Amino acid sequence: MDYLSSFRLLLGHAGGARRAIVLSMLLATLAAAFELVPLYIVWRVVVSVIEGTVSLSSVLSSAGLAAGVVLLGHAAQAAAVAKGHAAAFGVIRNLRLAVAAHLSRLPLGWLSARTGGEAKALVIDEPERLEMIAAHGIPEGTGAVVTWLAVSAWLFAVDWRMALASVFLTPLSFLLIGIAMLRSARKVPAFQGASARMNAAVVEYVAGMPVVKIFNRSGESLAGAAAAVRDYVRIETEITRAYVPLGGAFNALVLANITLILPAGLWLMAAGTLDVATFVFFVILGAGYSLPLMKLFALFQHLAQISVASRAVEDLLATPAQPEAACRVAFSGRDVVFDNVSFAYGERLVLRDVSFTARAGVVTALVGPSGSGKSTAATLVARFNDVAAGRITLGGVDLRDIPTAQLMDEIAFVFQDVFLFSDTIAANIAIARPGASRQEVRAAARAAQADGFISALPQGYDTAIGSRGVQLSGGERQRIAIARAILKDASIIVLDEATAFADPDSEAAIQAGISALAQGRTLIVVAHRLHTIAAASEIVVLSEGRVAERGGHDALLHRRGLYADLWADWEAVRSAAFTGENRMPEAAQ
Repeated sequence: MDYLSSFRLLLGHAGGARRAIVLSMLLATLAAAFELVPLYIVWRVVVSVIEGTVSLSSVLSSAGLAAGVVLLGHAAQAAAVAKGHAAAFGVIRNLRLAVAAHLSRLPLGWLSARTGGEAKALVIDEPERLEMIAAHGIPEGTGAVVTWLAVSAWLFAVDWRMALASVFLTPLSFLLIGIAMLRSARKVPAFQGASARMNAAVVEYVAGMPVVKIFNRSGESLAGAAAAVRDYVRIETEITRAYVPLGGAFNALVLANITLILPAGLWLMAAGTLDVATFVFFVILGAGYSLPLMKLFALFQHLAQISVASRAVEDLLATPAQPEAACRVAFSGRDVVFDNVSFAYGERLVLRDVSFTARAGVVTALVGPSGSGKSTAATLVARFNDVAAGRITLGGVDLRDIPTAQLMDEIAFVFQDVFLFSDTIAANIAIARPGASRQEVRAAARAAQADGFISALPQGYDTAIGSRGVQLSGGERQRIAIARAILKDASIIVLDEATAFADPDSEAAIQAGISALAQGRTLIVVAHRLHTIAAASEIVVLSEGRVAERGGHDALLHRRGLYADLWADWEAVRSAAFTGENRMPEAAQ
């Protein structure tokens, strides 16, 4: 456990908030000093009672003074917390901006490999945890430390013998809690894994409820989630059992100073070496000696939890950014060339020495069995990741030598799983070119064969489509994505199975939209439905990350290789689907 990661993040992104942090610490120190004054006043009043010198006026004046000091202490503490919150919000803002800026410099593949929940946690949830440290941990921790040091010095200055009796149990109790925390900490990795498995199992059970009910498998599905919960409970119980014996002893001893102060004081008084006033002083002040340390311990436990999150943010910020070219470049044409390209996800090699050219103005199709590397090759064109070996060039320039902003101006990407924002249809199309007029947006939609269904909606182009476009069919969402690409007017278009979720009618419309895209552009199409790319100028057939064949449709069929086999399988599937649509199964007749 790296307990300093939170403070590194805090100080590293404090910026102008450092002054507020320092002021918060000073105010907390002042508040701690005010806390000691009432204890002194109470002691003096008790001593005057014992000595018989007390009077009503002195008690009232002491009470008024104590009340005033308490109010001043609360005011100083409130001001410390207020300054701490101001600093915390500044740090959180700076850290979120730093995380967001760093995310924008990472390869897009890094983001696509993570869920939206993970990204939200890194940008929103984890920085939020620092609020506790800046707003509470630093001022309250400073006050606790100052109070503890001041009381320790005061006790030893008055009588070192009684001071030893007052503090003796404190280091022993914290030694016990330290051992307890070490024992339980060994099981933290197992606990985190069990927690992740439980969350995943419960989310899957809830998300899959329609399937569970339809197939009457609630028992089996619930059993899996229940097993994950039981595993979580088992590990948490083991952690508790490892912690409780010594942790309980800590709770019993840490505030038991009075059990040593009383006998030690009475013994010294009997020996004539301690007066009553000093004895009362240690009873009042020494009995609460460990209270500031208890506050520190509570803050330390929160710090341990926050440090895990802080380390995740630190790891993100330490992830190397994608190298960025500084100067815009000039292109000689718009051909996209793969030159002996290899690429791996971690240790798994996905592409091996892939070479082909996607010529400007024509359609280049990437086909092959599942897992052959088609979509990976397509994403490399948009530099979602950098190649492990070889190079990809656009207009003769290595993609790594093209500034990202310039590269994104040249490329439009239509994803298989289309993402639409929770906004109007017009806004979703216009994201490709924010300054586009409504006429230009509509012209792009007409070219994508989307104007018809959009105009039929209640508010037309101003229809709000809901989160991720769930109110539209898969084919409609893909036509909106194609409209985006048309409106962007990029020179290179990459389509990652743009007809994946389309019904036959939508597929025909999408194909018409793709034809509009192809005019005068470099079009790279990843396809599973082979009939959609039969007219492509160049078909690149991938198998196990290598180029197995390439050429036109007729030439590849004549070669009787992998493409011919894939085409035969596709024809068989289409034939079976057609037969199934026109003949009722005998059992149903």
